[in-house]
Parts: sequence; structure tokens; C-alpha cells
Amino acid sequence: MKRLLLILFVLLNCTPLFSQHEFPDTKDSAKIECSFSSLDLGSHNSGISFGNSPVWNGLRFNLSDCGIKEINGINITLWKPERSPGSLVRGIALGLAPFAETIQGISFGLAAVVAEQELSGINIGGLAVVSGGDTRGINIGGLATVARGNLLGINIGGLAVVSESNLFGINLGGLAVVSKGEMHGLNFGGLAVVSENDMYGLNFGGLAVVSKGELRGINFGGLAVVAEGEMTGLNSALIALVSQEGITGLNLVGYKVETSKINGLNVSLGWTDVDELKGISISCYNKIKGLQTGLVIGLFNVADGLNGVQIGLLNIAKNNNGLAKVLPFINLHFD
Repeated sequence: MKRLLLILFVLLNCTPLFSQHEFPDTKDSAKIECSFSSLDLGSHNSGISFGNSPVWNGLRFNLSDCGIKEINGINITLWKPERSPGSLVRGIALGLAPFAETIQGISFGLAAVVAEQELSGINIGGLAVVSGGDTRGINIGGLATVARGNLLGINIGGLAVVSESNLFGINLGGLAVVSKGEMHGLNFGGLAVVSENDMYGLNFGGLAVVSKGELRGINFGGLAVVAEGEMTGLNSALIALVSQEGITGLNLVGYKVETSKINGLNVSLGWTDVDELKGISISCYNKIKGLQTGLVIGLFNVADGLNGVQIGLLNIAKNNNGLAKVLPFINLHFD
């Protein structure tokens, strides 16, 4: 089972594959060569503009943005943008790949929507929605939604939703939802939901739910649910539940539960392997390597220390004396 734990945590190393977007260096002192020629219908930087006007309020059409400062209104760009340090686009941004340091409002890119620092609002990218900082709102990437900062809101990625910081809200990834920080909310990954920190909420992974921190809430993994920290709540998997720090709550698993301690009700069709049990465990094989406090029901039950009842075909309580160490059908010991 430890091999399973290692295999699942390899998923964490997939994060850079989804987030290797090269952002231009906004602190680069190199001079930006941009032409700011435009045909403007209006006055005081307001109205309708055709061209690379750096500051505009209203309706603006441009082939490729370069060195822009602030655009408020509707901004339509037809081709790949150039560097625009300190730029802000607020309102509606449309084109092949809307791009600015900060994008606020509604944006749609046939290829992508990219913000170097902050992205907020409703953002849809045919291939990806990418932010170098925090991302807030409703974000849909045909392949991926990726943030190097916090990712908050409703986030959908055809393949993946990835945050290099915290992830909060409703997150749907066709293959995976991955966070290097904490994860809170409703998280669904077609293959896996993975967090390098604590995970709270309703978490569903088609193959696995994996947390390097605590895992709390309703947690379901098609094959396994794995946590390095404590697992708390309703925990279910077809193959295994694995936690280094312990599991509290209701556990339903097809094959095996492996942890340091269990508090609550544990149901495993195969094998429960635990150092300490407080509560009830129902498994074909209950192996308690420390103290069992409560009731176990199974075909074969073993406890190094028993403070409760064992019911099964064969019951071993190593702290009993004489023939009472090994008994058929029922064994008990109370301190």
C-alpha cells in the first residue's frame, strides 16, 4: 500500500506541465518598440478607435496590442499581442488571445485569455485561461485553467484546473484538479484531485483524491483516497483509504484501510490495518497493531491490546491470558 501512496503522489509533479506558460518580464527595462498610430472617432480618448491607441474608453479595434496602458470598454484584438507592462483592460475583451497585466470583466479568446498579474470576471479561452497572479470569477479553458496565484470561483479546464497557490470554489478538471496550496470547495477531477496542502469540502477523483495535508469533508476516489495528514468526514474508495495521521468519521472502502488510527465507523470488504481503533470496524480481516477500543466484526480479528469486543470466526486478543488469547466466534476484554 505504501507503493500506492508513492505512485499517487507522483501526480503532484504534474503541476508544472500544466503551468509552464512563459510570461514576459514586466520589469524588463528594454525599450518596447510600438507604433501608437490609430484612427480615433471621438475626443479625450473616448469613442471609437481603430489602431493601437494606448489609452481608450469605448469601442476599440486593433490588430495586435503593444505597450497599451488602460482600455475601458470593448477591446477587440485580432492577433497575438506584444508586451504591455502595467496594462489594464477593463470591460469586454475579445480576440485571438486577449492579453494584459490585469484583465477585469468579460474576456473571450479563440486561443487563450492571459493575464500577467490579475484576472477577474468571466473568462473563456479556447485552449487555456492563464493568470500569473490571482484569478477570480468564472473561468473556462478548453484545455486548462491555470493560475500562479490563488484561483477562486467557478473554474473549468477541459484537461486540468491548476493553481500554484490556493484554490477555492467549484473546480472541474477533465483529467485533474491540482493545487500547490490549500483546496476548499467542490473539486472534481476526471482522474484525480491533488493538493500539496490541506483539502476541505466535497472532493471527487475518478481514480484518486490525494492530499499532502489534512483532508476533510466528503472524499471519494475511484481507486483510492490518500492523505499525509488526518482524514476526516465521509471517506470512500473502491480500493484503498490511506492516511499517515489517522482517519475520523465514516469509511467505506472496497479493499483496504491503512492508517495509524481510526475513530468512528469503518467498513472495508477486505482488510483494515491500523495501529489504534476507537469505534467500530467491519472487515474480513481486522488487524489492530495497538489498542482496540470498541467493536470489530470480521472473519479474522487480531488486536495487540483489546478493550472491547471481537466477533468473528477467529479472534486473537494478545492482552488476554491463557486460552482467552485465541477464541472462536467472540472474544472480549475490558480494562
